[in-house]
Amino acid sequence: MEPLTVATTETQLSVVAGWHHDECRRRGIRSSLARRTEQLRAHLDSFPIPVTLLARKGPEPLGCVSLVRYQASAGGSDRVWLSNLYVRADARRRGLGSLLVDRACRYAREQGETELWLFTDNRQVFYKKRGWQLGGEARVSGSDVEILVRRL
Repeated sequence: MEPLTVATTETQLSVVAGWHHDECRRRGIRSSLARRTEQLRAHLDSFPIPVTLLARKGPEPLGCVSLVRYQASAGGSDRVWLSNLYVRADARRRGLGSLLVDRACRYAREQGETELWLFTDNRQVFYKKRGWQLGGEARVSGSDVEILVRRL
């Protein structure tokens, strides 16, 4: 596997957008492949955050994770969120998810961030084993989720 890189080529963006789109459809979230691709292109124009980091083997993406900045609620503070962690099925159970999360945390710290946030409805154990703590609960796209935070 290559060192983690920022998604920059059209081919990489297409692959990652497909992963994001498939995951949205699986979860019942309305979206389109064109919208997912457009959002990833915006990551290239708004460097350093938002950003999508890739794990690759040669030019082939194996997994990704994004950092995005938005408010948790109206009037809330501006936060950086870990989002869209994905590892291709044939590359799972090899530590790649942990590597992507760790690299995203390091990247955020290098940008001067002091904490990261995420929400999940089914991967709490994975994140809590990696130092994330419960920060609250919410309802997102019709699902109850836990909001987790990690101090950097």
